[in-house]
Amino acid sequence: DQLNRGKLSITDDAERISLVELNYRAAKKAISSSMFSNASHYLKEGISILEEKHCETHHELWISLHVSYAETEYCNGNFESAIDTISSIITNAKSFSDKIPAYKTLCLCNSMVFLRTLS
Repeated sequence: DQLNRGKLSITDDAERISLVELNYRAAKKAISSSMFSNASHYLKEGISILEEKHCETHHELWISLHVSYAETEYCNGNFESAIDTISSIITNAKSFSDKIPAYKTLCLCNSMVFLRTLS
């Protein structure tokens, strides 16, 4: 969290990517402990550090962060946020295999939204 507070002062691209990777590792650790709210926080921090060009230059990291964020938002019950993130994934995916986890989470979100409307 201390490093995230200083993220605006990071100008070096390699340092920026290192901080994104650190947030991703922290999120994965939180996910493994079923701490989805904490994981979502770290993933959102990582995403906020990325620049638009990183979708191209660090595509695998970009996709991994966004897919994990959508999944944790689903687990947290934030279906609208998950669906917004999924839209971004589908728009920026380079291959169908990039889209598969997004579509899986989209199906789950839509099922939950549908069930809410029945209640």
